[in-house]
Amino acid sequence: MICNHCGANLSPEEKICSYCRCQVEEIPAPQQIQNIQPQVPSYTGNSAYNRIMPPGQAVPHHKKPALIMCLLGFIGLGGLHRLYSGKIGTGLLWLCTGGLFGLGTLIDLILILMNSFYDKDGNPLQ
Repeated sequence: MICNHCGANLSPEEKICSYCRCQVEEIPAPQQIQNIQPQVPSYTGNSAYNRIMPPGQAVPHHKKPALIMCLLGFIGLGGLHRLYSGKIGTGLLWLCTGGLFGLGTLIDLILILMNSFYDKDGNPLQ
């Protein structure tokens, strides 16, 4: 018999688990459980995206394009790196204010170089 609280192997006569002191209920041992095949998700549609990435999984953003776009912020195109990483609101703010007057672009440049810049889902750039 197996304790359903801590998973300890117990003798069939034990009513209280000798490890966690919980009431033991009769459950089948792992050898008695039937093999259940995992279901593999099927991807529908003929989109190339569906064949590469499973539905609901984020598309990875890369560090080099974000770095180049961030450097373009110093010549007046601030915010492209934020739009690229999915941060639409702050990307538009950076575009309208010149990268928060250059200070926001400088901070983002440092964050990208230190691998501390994240996309809209909280994933680091790869």
